[in-house]
Amino acid sequence: MLRGTVTALTRSADAAGVLVVGGVLTLLAWVVTPVWVGGSILFPPLVLFAPLALAPAFVARGYFVRVLAAGVADGNADGAPPFVAWNELYRTGLRSALLSAVLLAPLAAGAALSALATGALATGVVAPAPLADATRSALGDGGAVAVAGVAGGLGGVVAAAYLLAFAYVRPAALAAFAASGRLRDGLRPRRVARVAGSGAYATAWVVAAATLGAGYALAGPFVPLVVGTALVFVVRVAAYGLYGRGASSTLDAVVAGDADGPAADATTAGAGRADWPAEPVRPPTPEVPPAVQTGRSVPIGGPRVGEAGVGETGGDGPVPDGLGGVVGVDGGFDWNARGGEPGDRRGDDAADSRDGPATADATDATDATDATDATDAADEFEWNVDVADPKDKR
Repeated sequence: MLRGTVTALTRSADAAGVLVVGGVLTLLAWVVTPVWVGGSILFPPLVLFAPLALAPAFVARGYFVRVLAAGVADGNADGAPPFVAWNELYRTGLRSALLSAVLLAPLAAGAALSALATGALATGVVAPAPLADATRSALGDGGAVAVAGVAGGLGGVVAAAYLLAFAYVRPAALAAFAASGRLRDGLRPRRVARVAGSGAYATAWVVAAATLGAGYALAGPFVPLVVGTALVFVVRVAAYGLYGRGASSTLDAVVAGDADGPAADATTAGAGRADWPAEPVRPPTPEVPPAVQTGRSVPIGGPRVGEAGVGETGGDGPVPDGLGGVVGVDGGFDWNARGGEPGDRRGDDAADSRDGPATADATDATDATDATDATDAADEFEWNVDVADPKDKR
């Protein structure tokens, strides 16, 4: 399990790009976000720049959720995913942050109540004298101090236990969210509890915690050299891959829909959803495949579009290499895929407004024939026909 997730980045189709971009995003999240928070405290209008200041953190979070989803789906068999569809990464990272905020809300509420109570006692809004006198009379001065210390220690223990539970449950909730892509699935108590209670997830979480601890200790001295941020990113990718693998066995037995029961047919589960239209209102925009976005499929020094074998669909069928050929939806997107003549960019001569109506080809052929005949007639014309005097040029 550990070996497969640690080497996921090395097996990525764009390992170098993922490492560089991930390291830069980690560095920006560590630098830009604290600067923005401090500046917002001193100058509140800077709060309006939150979407821009938090963008590196949100994109990095979204990428980790994508790694987790790949771990749930196939155990990161294809390696770490590339950095593509950044707007989707941003939205996913935002929803990931909202999920964490919801899980931390009880602790935040308790801390806020404690702060309010302390402030009320310090400002004299609530007089602590009666309670303090009763405690002194019952336990003495030493007993009152002991009670205060025990109360403070108990609050710290409760907070530490809650944070530990949060660290254990949060990846399970993220796995449920990543498996279906819906935030509400990550907030379903039964589903999250089922994932967190499985032995495979518990083992994966322990291995991930050890990996994070060792990785952070190793990367710490190199953080000032910026190299450490890339190492921290690699360690996080491995940890989220482990979370996905541990949760996959449980999430495979649950339909990624509304039901929390045993697995069922996905078509049957989705048929009862009234908010799903029979047909999409707007067809989804095809996503350019990662190979094109990262520039790996662009040939250097190869044949150009319009030459033999590129952008044409004759002979034995489409050409899959380079930029030519017609690739199906499952095979990816091709910028120059077309099924007509090489000169027709849209692949449909009859539908091209520049070519005219459907009879344009026949008309053009007729015009070309007439022009050829006229040219031949001009070539056969003799200037001196019917001229009696050869010296007469007319």
